[in-house]
Amino acid sequence: MQGRLAGPFSQRATVHKPAVPVARLMDSKSTARAVVRRNLPFIFPRILFGGCSVVAVIALLFAVMRPLSHRRIPMNQMRTSHAAVQFIAAERQYAAKFPAIGFTCDLSKLEKAGLLDHMLASGHKAGYDYKLYGCDWTMPAAGFFLTAVPSLQGRTGEVVFCANQEGLIWYTRRGSIEDCFKARTRWIMSDQPTK
Repeated sequence: MQGRLAGPFSQRATVHKPAVPVARLMDSKSTARAVVRRNLPFIFPRILFGGCSVVAVIALLFAVMRPLSHRRIPMNQMRTSHAAVQFIAAERQYAAKFPAIGFTCDLSKLEKAGLLDHMLASGHKAGYDYKLYGCDWTMPAAGFFLTAVPSLQGRTGEVVFCANQEGLIWYTRRGSIEDCFKARTRWIMSDQPTK
């Protein structure tokens, strides 16, 4: 225990020194200001880009989450009724042009004959899916069935359309294709059905 003193005075008194000298602190503030001044031209574009990005994401989410407006549905239904008229006319012209075959349910044949445009021949237009069937029951085909169903029920349309070789267009609201042919509620172009 040599060299050690016992008691309360055995520990050295500590002197508190400032962690950073005042002159150095002032120097760091001016350095921080210089860094901010140097980066200032780059800060505003970053803030602007970030703000625009946030607005774009919010707008995109709003557009995706919001259902199609109800004004679009009647327009799709009107376009579909006109497309049904085009299908009926194309089928009649095809049967007159090829009497040995009669009506056809092949949309590509109607397109190749120049009776339908490419969009209608694809089977999808204005939020509706179109199908022709019933042509292969007899030869030459004496009849056909046309159906037009909304791609997304309630979002692209609310009405199911159906027709046949008679040339009348029928519809049913939120029903099935079978309901359309059973009910045979006639679609009148000038006045669409109301809810």
